Amino acid sequence: MDLSAQERAWFIDQVRKHQARLRASIRALGVRAEAVDDFAQDALFLAWQKRAEFDPAGEFGVWVVQIARRLVANERRKDSRRSRILAGEVTDLMLQLAQTADGPLTDLERAETLSALQACLGELQPKAREMIRWRYFEQLSPGAIAGHLGRSSNYVRQSLLRLRRLLSECLERRLQSEGG
Repeated sequence: MDLSAQERAWFIDQVRKHQARLRASIRALGVRAEAVDDFAQDALFLAWQKRAEFDPAGEFGVWVVQIARRLVANERRKDSRRSRILAGEVTDLMLQLAQTADGPLTDLERAETLSALQACLGELQPKAREMIRWRYFEQLSPGAIAGHLGRSSNYVRQSLLRLRRLLSECLERRLQSEGG
């Protein structure tokens, strides 16, 4: 087998081993389910193009997830109308959480973070959870939410700001208590 055939065989083997983890990592960053495969394909294409930069002593799965994270961050910066990102603020939070001082989160750390976020959401009052669901999962505008609630758009924006702050503090508190 020549070198290029060996390279292709190695790369295909790595893709098979790590594609499920790659897709799960991309989804955990807040990418819409229907766009996960596109991001995965883009990340793998870039990995193939940059394969000479890969350190053989490193872990391919971690490397390709880092490539995908950069692609998602770039998409977030574009902030296009046809965004493939589920919810901008949630994606920003998950991108921050995905990068710690020691590097990317492990699958276990990511699972713990998502579990803590779910627990924090569970602590909110039902109306607050409903506002979060409408804004970040159904992507309703503050104006549309205001119409549902019979309140002003400014009230909704201020409420969402307070809720994001509460969730952030809760998440930090829960993760600190689990880690130490």
